[in-house]
Amino acid sequence: MVQMAQTDVRRSRVRMDGEAIIRGPEGDWRAPLHDLSITGLHMRRPPGFALPVGQALEVEVRCGPPEAEIDFLLMARVARIDASTVGLRFAPMPGRMVRTLERVLSHYGTLRTGSPDDPVVRP
Repeated sequence: MVQMAQTDVRRSRVRMDGEAIIRGPEGDWRAPLHDLSITGLHMRRPPGFALPVGQALEVEVRCGPPEAEIDFLLMARVARIDASTVGLRFAPMPGRMVRTLERVLSHYGTLRTGSPDDPVVRP
């Protein structure tokens, strides 16, 4: 597997296998990830999800291959929502956590070339 440079990860949305579990004031929702970056994530809209843009929440991100058992628990806000997807923006993280997330993205992820339906590119 060819790894991406961390500078590429820092600027990009990365396709990553996994799921996100949103923990909001009215319950929990879970759905597969579309992509992940150090600033946020894009995921399928879970059934019944109706939190408004700007709502603060916790999100648990489970990503990478199952044997890696990678979990992050992050604070976030709903950045955008439409009929089929949700975008979350992460709250500022300590530098150590940012570096750990960068390493996970560069090791297990694949860069997107544009829209979520575009093919992925390996350096």
